[in-house]
Amino acid sequence: MPDILGLKGVGAARAKAFARLGLNTTLDLLRYYPAGYEDRTNILDIRSLLPGLSCCVRAMVAETPRESRVRDGLSLTKLTAVDETGRLFLTFFNSPYVKNSLVQGKTYVFYGKIEVNGGRVCMTNPVFEPESRQGAATGRVVPVYGLTKGLTQYNLRSAVEQALERHEVSRDDPLRQIHAPDDMESLQNARDTLAYNELYALALKLAKLKSERMAKTGHIFPPLDAGEFEDSLPFKLTGAQRGAIAEVGNELSSGTLMARLIQGDVGSGKTMIAAYAGLRACRGGFQAALMAPTELLAAQHYATLKPLLDKWGVVSCLLTGRITPANKAKLHREIAGGDIEFIVGTHALISKNTVFSNLALIITDEQHRFGVSQRETLQSKGRDAHTLYMSATPIPRTLALLLYGELDVSALNELPPGRTPVKTYAVNEGYRERINKFIEKTVTGGGQVFVVCPAIGEQDAADIADVGTVHARLSAAFPRFGVGLAHGRLKQKDRAAVMASFSNGEIPILVATTVIEVGVDVPNANLMVVENADRFGLAQLHQLRGRVGRGKRESFCVLFGGGAGELAAKRLKILENSNDGFEIAELDLQLRGSGDFFGTRQHGLPELNLPRGYNISVIQKARADAERSLRGL
Repeated sequence: MPDILGLKGVGAARAKAFARLGLNTTLDLLRYYPAGYEDRTNILDIRSLLPGLSCCVRAMVAETPRESRVRDGLSLTKLTAVDETGRLFLTFFNSPYVKNSLVQGKTYVFYGKIEVNGGRVCMTNPVFEPESRQGAATGRVVPVYGLTKGLTQYNLRSAVEQALERHEVSRDDPLRQIHAPDDMESLQNARDTLAYNELYALALKLAKLKSERMAKTGHIFPPLDAGEFEDSLPFKLTGAQRGAIAEVGNELSSGTLMARLIQGDVGSGKTMIAAYAGLRACRGGFQAALMAPTELLAAQHYATLKPLLDKWGVVSCLLTGRITPANKAKLHREIAGGDIEFIVGTHALISKNTVFSNLALIITDEQHRFGVSQRETLQSKGRDAHTLYMSATPIPRTLALLLYGELDVSALNELPPGRTPVKTYAVNEGYRERINKFIEKTVTGGGQVFVVCPAIGEQDAADIADVGTVHARLSAAFPRFGVGLAHGRLKQKDRAAVMASFSNGEIPILVATTVIEVGVDVPNANLMVVENADRFGLAQLHQLRGRVGRGKRESFCVLFGGGAGELAAKRLKILENSNDGFEIAELDLQLRGSGDFFGTRQHGLPELNLPRGYNISVIQKARADAERSLRGL
């Protein structure tokens, strides 16, 4: 494949900049889809221009451009352009070429963002070209690419245009239309076609995997009456839990290999489905293993499961990296000998020293947090083992059927009785003082507070809240309260100590990153404040919100970021109005597309390269067509 180094305008230094984006060949350029587009086809008159919008306007230069030097290194060029409806005031910074490029009395098409200052309609540094030569910069849909240091939009557009010519991509090819669309309709058709091709290939591969799995035989576990199982619990199951147990029970009696995803909100009771399946395995003389991504989550699962397993006479253990060598060696001997039947653990389960006697059921919690090779390593420790995956990330059903096409899916869409909905409010910076008072009221009333930030240090991003800065601010604001700090760069033991102090109530306020997203259960915590909430996906915010409302106190979630733009406001409004994870995921899918969901998927299959903005209906069509192809229809 031709290297991009041979393209006009791409020397050795610029080629390194392209390489930072993963662009090394001309084919890479063709598959580097634009991040967005500027529709410069609609040309307005000056009277129709609205502040805040980027648009094209055709106007005549009414005067010779005036250049002035404001200070060393900064020059301004100003002029006025007119049409029959009004005047447009233009300003260019450090653009001396403008003085000779814009000629009084000639008409140009300008493209830029509109501002209104003192009743004057203004543009700053607009793109422009003569009306007679329109088509290069205006009058068309212009791609906008993701950049890195050392590259401009011009560099990307030029390189992509050359790649299109070098590969002789025809005008009607969707690959050309995605980079150089004739119009918005052609662009949408190209998006849908390219997305369909990728999704169809994925759906076909997953359908084949499922077909192969269904042809394999699986262990048949002895029956366990679902009513008898529920009677052994200190609470009643929800209807959704009973339905999932019935689905799992049928598969464990069928003789075929089970591979099922249990998908449900935080607190929806997924662990009880795992408990039922594990009891079935252990009562049949087999072993079951549950792998969780963190020691904290593994410990919580074990604390929930052990009393129930003891009641049924099943021997269990917790296996993590923090266990002393002597205890670990003892557990390894007992697991290998079959004396321990149900093993809960972390990555320690896949170490070479962990050998199972008769592993027939593998349960993986938050499975997307493990790499494909890690899941396969655990799978290899059993023989024809049934698999059960659990995920608290709600995914719309349409998308789940494709993303997890090789799995059967059970959705737990009910919360157990006693869980009260969390009241959620999206606010802007104007509410900062009021929220600080609310934090103080919460703590003095005996509650606890999570404060979540999207960044660890100031160097991570210039315009978002980092835990260090927020921790310092809250420590100064509340000197009589303990304010803890937890993030991924802390040593494991230090982070665990902070989390333990927060869990037992020694620290009333915890400033953290998303390390608290999974496995943190503090019933006394009843307020969560999320900084820069617009930086998170809605599914992730919903999961974070699930950390409060786990006790008897009335609980609240405050989302800073309500002033971050119209789309951000719409998204955060969804969380204000709904506590249903599946509904939230559906609405987020409609607003932002499926990129976030596909980004977290680890199939062990080729990476998807999906253009932004394709119609969601394409997902359904790709899956349906793949199933028809597999049936030979």
